[in-house]
This record gives sequence, C-alpha cells and structure tokens, in this order.
Amino acid sequence: MEDRGYVAEALLERLRSEAIDFRLLDDVANIPEHAPEELPLAVPAHALAEVPRHVARFAQDFDLRLVELYRPGWAAWRAVLAWTDDVGRPRFLAARFFVGVEPGQSAAALFICSLVDAVEKGTLGEARARWLSDLWREDPQDAAERVARRWREGEEQRLIANAARSGNWQALRLRLAELHRSLGRLRLPRLPRRAPAVLFAGRDSPTRADLMVHVLGRLAPLGLEMFEQLAGGSRRGDFRVVYDGPPQLDAADTVVVQPGQPFGAMVSQVERAILRWLECRVERRYPDAVVGPNPLAARLLQTPGIGRALGWLLNCRLDCRLRSPLLMPIPMGIVIERGVEFGSRVTVMHQVTIGRKDPVAPEAQGGKLAAIEDNVFIGAGAKVLGPVRIGRGAIVGANAVVTRDVPSHCTVVGANRILGVDPPAVAAARREEAATLS
Repeated sequence: MEDRGYVAEALLERLRSEAIDFRLLDDVANIPEHAPEELPLAVPAHALAEVPRHVARFAQDFDLRLVELYRPGWAAWRAVLAWTDDVGRPRFLAARFFVGVEPGQSAAALFICSLVDAVEKGTLGEARARWLSDLWREDPQDAAERVARRWREGEEQRLIANAARSGNWQALRLRLAELHRSLGRLRLPRLPRRAPAVLFAGRDSPTRADLMVHVLGRLAPLGLEMFEQLAGGSRRGDFRVVYDGPPQLDAADTVVVQPGQPFGAMVSQVERAILRWLECRVERRYPDAVVGPNPLAARLLQTPGIGRALGWLLNCRLDCRLRSPLLMPIPMGIVIERGVEFGSRVTVMHQVTIGRKDPVAPEAQGGKLAAIEDNVFIGAGAKVLGPVRIGRGAIVGANAVVTRDVPSHCTVVGANRILGVDPPAVAAARREEAATLS
C-alpha cells in the first residue's frame, strides 16, 4: 500500500486532534488508498497563521523532512514533506492550505472554495471537476450567486455555470489564466516563486550528466531547477554538487561527490544533501514556526558579525557554523567551539559548553568536535566534550558531562550515564538509520 496515503491520513488526524475545522477539497473516499500528491485543505481564517507550526511539529514527530514551505497566495500556505521508503527512494506529500471554511458550510460554499483553489493553482483534474459538478447540482442558485460575487463579467459567469451544469470543463480549463486574472483584479500583485537552482559542477564527464538526470527525475515533485556548469559559464546555483572535487569544499550549500563509488550511492548522497539543504532553508526562513520562538538576544547571537559583539555582553561564544537556527531560550553563558556540527531543531539551554576535552586544537583531530543530530535537547550546565556524537532525539540532562557517543532517543545524566540504551547491535543500527549528520 502507498505510504503517502498513511502520511496523509496521519496529517489529517493531527489537524483533527488540534481542533482545526478543515475540509479536504477532493472527493477522496479512502485516503490511505488514494492519497493525491497534493492535499487541498480549506481552513478557517483564524487557523491559517498556525499552519506552519502545526505542519512543522507533525514533521518532527513523524521523522519527516519539511523541505518546502511558502505562501502561494495572500491567504494560503503550501508545505511539502519528504521521507525515504523501504528501498531508499525519496517520497513526497504536498499540502495546500487556504481560507475557505465557513460556519455551517453548504454545498455552494464548498463549490466556490474548491473552484477558487483550482483557478489559483491553474489546474483542474477530472476528479475535482466531477466533484464540482455534483456540488453545483445540489444548489445551483446559491452557487451561481457566489460565482457572481467572485467574477463580475457575465461571460465568465456563464462559462463557469455551463461547465458545472454540463460536466464538460474543457472550455474552462483553457481560460484558467484569464479567470485567475479576473479573480485577483483587486488584489496586490505578488511576485512568482522562484524554484531553487542546483548547479552540477566539477570535472566534466558522462557520469556527472547521468547523475544530474537521475537526481532530477527522483526529485521531480519538488520542481527544482538543475543545470550543469558549462565552459565559460558564470551562472551560480543556490546549491552546488561538485563531482570529483576536493573534500574541503563540503559545506552547507555544497556536496562533493567522489568517483569510484557505485552510481546508486552517488545518487543517494546527492539526494540526501539536497533534501537536507532544503530543510535547513525552511528553518532559516521560518525559525519561529519550525524551530521555536527564540528571544531577540538569541537571534542576534546567531547572526554573523553581530553575534560576536553581543557574546561579550552575554558571556557567550558561538564559533561554529550553523546550518539552521538553534533554540536558545536563555542565551547566557553558552560556549560552542569551532568544529561542532549541529542538526536541526536543537535546543541549547544556558551555561552549556560544547567543545574539546583537552588542550589539543580541533584541527589536530581532523577539525571535528561534537556532532549534534536533529531534535536533541541539551539541558542547563551540560558539558559535551570531544569528538562525540549525540544521536537524533537524545536528551542531555542538566549538568551532565558527555565524553562518549549517545545513541538516538536516549537520555544521558551525570557523567556519561546513558539511560534507555538498546542492545548494542540494535542501538548501532538505529543510530545508523536515523543519522542526520555525515
């Protein structure tokens, strides 16, 4: 059974548990069996502002990646969740939220909400068209009045009424762009969204071209723009894939692929890096919704340039490179040395030290110190010392001292006392599967 259906049903169940009065604008009888690639969801106006927070918490709880979050309209949100199936292929589910639910909603109200959504997207599928015709026939008078309030031109009103009455929507599909312009006549213009661009650079070879084609096909639902670096070309991408480049080029917006490994491993490496970059991109753009509300001092402390000056006042020092924001509820007395790596949605309390455990500089140890994976909580006064790895979802208790690896979803207290450890083989396998940092 398609796992996208299970994710869709879980998302709808989460919205129900949050008491959000949503309506799925598609005539889908069984979501787990027939989940569409994009869920069109009408929500009340007062609930729209909370959509990013609900979707982000849902992704965190279910170990999904929130790789896209943006506003396609003035009263809408679009989110894309990503995960990997049992054979390592990336899978995606998009959800489009917009204002459209009214108290005591009638068939005519649902008709106009669904039609406006289709016009704004610029697409009208067969299932949606049949459903719209069924809704129209329940109360054509009310539906026609609602259409007249949205589209003032009589020709456009007749076009919609004829399509809904006859069930033949082909003529309307040809004029979706015109209907969209009429619908937005009194709205302020909105710049179109630019798709993220991925540049494939490095040594020119047929393998690099094949790599780009395969990655483009597997990540097609994201609508990324991918292109190769041509001789003399100066165009830059938002993310770079460097084939056969030096390892030191690896950065937050770059992945280096070395030849000599299986082609499937190259494709997986590039896919993971792109999805990771997209996830961090969302977190940087919407930190309060995805990571959590940071006080102003914590936001400034993580800003290049300003952070170092403010650190003297707060007795803090953040020398590491951050790919996504840290949640720092009390930004005081925090010391993080250069070479520490962080995943996403990491919480660091006050008086925390993450660095080396001896006078040897981290450069002498290969430039690496601690690696903190996703969803880790580090309590007040904790010390994480040396090149250790804190697994995904782990908790470091207050005043704990950590000098060895902590498996995923475990708790460490005192001096390296780890609670909730599975048998070694199971713990190692789970950490390997859930690792979020290379």
